[in-house]
Amino acid sequence: MSLPQTERDQRDLSMFGMLSVDLREIAETSLYRTSMGEKRGDAMLVMSILSDVQHVMEGGDTETARQYVNRAKYIINHYIMDRE
Repeated sequence: MSLPQTERDQRDLSMFGMLSVDLREIAETSLYRTSMGEKRGDAMLVMSILSDVQHVMEGGDTETARQYVNRAKYIINHYIMDRE
């Protein structure tokens, strides 16, 4: 049984700080992907997000860091692991 759209949107906002549809758009149109190809580009996007995590952690913003980690995990799960 799937969640109603409003509940999915709330879950996404809590988990990622954005909607999953927007996260997919970012992943699929990233400059890393278009310039380096899917495999290397997706890995570079994850590394870039993890750099953002480090930056916001330095400022003590653990909630945003948590959301960024979830973004990286989403991309790994949906774009890197699914490829294998």
